[in-house]
Amino acid sequence: MATRVWSVVGREDVDREFLARIPIFAGLPPELLDRFIQAGSVMHVPAGSQLIGEGEPAKSVFVVCEGELEIRKRGANGSDIRLAVLRAGDCVGEMSLIDIQPRSATVSTLTPARLFRLDHSEIGKLHRSHAEVYTFLVMNIAREISRRLRRADQVLANLGVVSQEMWSSEGEESWP
Repeated sequence: MATRVWSVVGREDVDREFLARIPIFAGLPPELLDRFIQAGSVMHVPAGSQLIGEGEPAKSVFVVCEGELEIRKRGANGSDIRLAVLRAGDCVGEMSLIDIQPRSATVSTLTPARLFRLDHSEIGKLHRSHAEVYTFLVMNIAREISRRLRRADQVLANLGVVSQEMWSSEGEESWP
């Protein structure tokens, strides 16, 4: 699979109303959505391109405007498992804004895709200039991650899989 083969479009903007419907941006004031739109970039990525590599440093959040992305994760035995297919309105990369960890999965394009990319540094600027709105954004991200975790719990329960590792902090680094 090819890595990092895409083009950033000159000054193509993403639609404010579209961005406002994305769960992590929902409820943000229009002027801040406009600021994110100006700070971000629209990318055209061909099918078969790797957008994010598992284990890489995280630097951006991506919103799918058009096309399909595939999320894959390496299993314990080294196998590569498809976790999800993302479509218009879905986002990826927001988890790293919360946990400040390397990418947890690989994301590639299944079809040609049009994406909105917002760098973490731009979101960090929001923290300095509008702390209350930054908090609202982080809460939106936490709600989205919680929604996904609840779905993952249900999938595991439906499969009859015990997931003690998800609930235990044993063997992990302790908090300072």
